[in-house]
Amino acid sequence: MWREMRLSFNIFAFITVASAHQDILQPITTNYAPWTHQPVCTEHLDAIDSPLCVYTNATFSNGRGISIFTTPQIAEEVAELLPLQDPAILASHGVNPDEGPWHVRELPGKGMGVLAKHDLHRGDRITAYTPCLLAHMENVLSTPEREKFWRIAIDQLPCHSKEHYLSLATIYGDPSVVNQDVVKANAFEMQLGGQMHLAVFPETSRMNHACSPNAQYYLEPSLLAHFVHAARDISKDEEITISYAPPMQPHRARQHYLLDAFHFTCTCSRCRNGKASDMALEEIDNLQSSLGDWSADSTASVKNAEALIRKYKEEGLDAFLDTAYGHAALTYNAVGSVRGTEKYAKLAAEAVTFKYGPSAAELDMWRELESKPQRHSSWRRRKSIG
Repeated sequence: MWREMRLSFNIFAFITVASAHQDILQPITTNYAPWTHQPVCTEHLDAIDSPLCVYTNATFSNGRGISIFTTPQIAEEVAELLPLQDPAILASHGVNPDEGPWHVRELPGKGMGVLAKHDLHRGDRITAYTPCLLAHMENVLSTPEREKFWRIAIDQLPCHSKEHYLSLATIYGDPSVVNQDVVKANAFEMQLGGQMHLAVFPETSRMNHACSPNAQYYLEPSLLAHFVHAARDISKDEEITISYAPPMQPHRARQHYLLDAFHFTCTCSRCRNGKASDMALEEIDNLQSSLGDWSADSTASVKNAEALIRKYKEEGLDAFLDTAYGHAALTYNAVGSVRGTEKYAKLAAEAVTFKYGPSAAELDMWRELESKPQRHSSWRRRKSIG
């Protein structure tokens, strides 16, 4: 379930480069803490001005283990992160729990899926896990060469983590490149050391896609963790879904993306109502354009803001309500309604947290607007409440 951006290499396209068929190198050193295995490296790769090495800590997070295929410089930065310095830090944040409010079950026509063990409410945490594998998003190595290093990375994990990784869905089913195939079907993207890396979180990877998901996720690189929260209330035994595709894109664009990237045709409720869903997206776009118009002759109103929120919810876009709540907060503030401003600024901050995490840049703005609406530049900028 590779999300956010498309794969930067085709796992079956063999790239001919000078460094593609070099022998594995091992640094001559006896001190490679916090890694439990001696790093295994490519030769220097001119395209990234560095070798790439496999770094494994098999004792990470009480024996869950983690393998990282990255540059030595980035590995040094990762080694300084709290999860690798303080064994208790992940547990203190509720990361890598033994169990959660979900279970996995095979679903007709969808393979494995994640379902709620009990009723969940908006904002409830569903999962919080670290990856088994993190891999630099290079496009330099050939497919066989990349597979060789990724196989080392997975083989060095504890047996239970290796088995969990290899049990995940694949797209092509070619055993000669199984490690890359798992990544192709299941990876998220996480930035480390200023470079994008592919990250496989086995538990979260079981969550299927919906264009109107009932859960939202974010990644927290400082904890090497992936968090999922309920975006709306979820009933017991209801499937928990996230979005693999840009949800605000038209039906045809979403379908093309999912078919091209993940080789499946989405049949979620929004896709079954393709034309109607596209019309709703046009209404959302028009409402947002109106609410974003701060000119003197703007006709934006709180009615527009409330209509925008309804449209998001009607389309099942609860996981992306931060935009609608933000427009509502500013619009209520613009007509001098402190109560409306406080309500929607708080909701916008919550929605931003579910989507981007507690360190999101927008949080300060919404919290300040909630606490001091009259001091914001939008205060009484518009004439009417209607």
